[in-house]
Amino acid sequence: MLANEGRTDEELLHLLQSGDEQALTWLYRRHWEPLFLAAYQVLKDKEACKDLVQELFTEVWQKCNHIQLTGSFKAYLAASIRYKVFRYIRQHPAQEALFEHLTERMQTPSPESELAVKELQAQLNTLVAALPEKCAAIYRMSREQHLSYKEIASRLNVSVKTVENQINIALRRLRTGLHYSIGPLLVLVKLFS
Repeated sequence: MLANEGRTDEELLHLLQSGDEQALTWLYRRHWEPLFLAAYQVLKDKEACKDLVQELFTEVWQKCNHIQLTGSFKAYLAASIRYKVFRYIRQHPAQEALFEHLTERMQTPSPESELAVKELQAQLNTLVAALPEKCAAIYRMSREQHLSYKEIASRLNVSVKTVENQINIALRRLRTGLHYSIGPLLVLVKLFS
């Protein structure tokens, strides 16, 4: 059992995929508290947060053979708990106290969310670099320089429809590239912010 303590998350995940239940125990011990705190930062409900973390690790156990990481396991867990929190909010009756200062709580960065954002940005940069040259240039002008489609069309001497098509191509490829590593909500937040 102590032999698992020095293993990386990825090594423990591999052991878990081989049926080693102790690997799940070590992953849980290593990550439950930051996941609980991330959920509690938004929900402010200890029991609900405990349940969400427990549910997440139950799913990790049940679906471990289907988990394919493109980033770190820690980032995968952080994205998963955030998705569970949003789903919890959507599925449960509105509690007024929950929504007080919600935006502020969600925007307060935690070390885990900062790591997830950095990993997401690195993946996004890699995917944008792999786009066709014209498509990448138009995407960057739209998302990084915040130019309108009309301004981009004017600068590149192309039609607005061409700009729209290139943005659609870029977004489709980026969504596909990011789909397996993070929750759908994080993709949308990052791509459209």
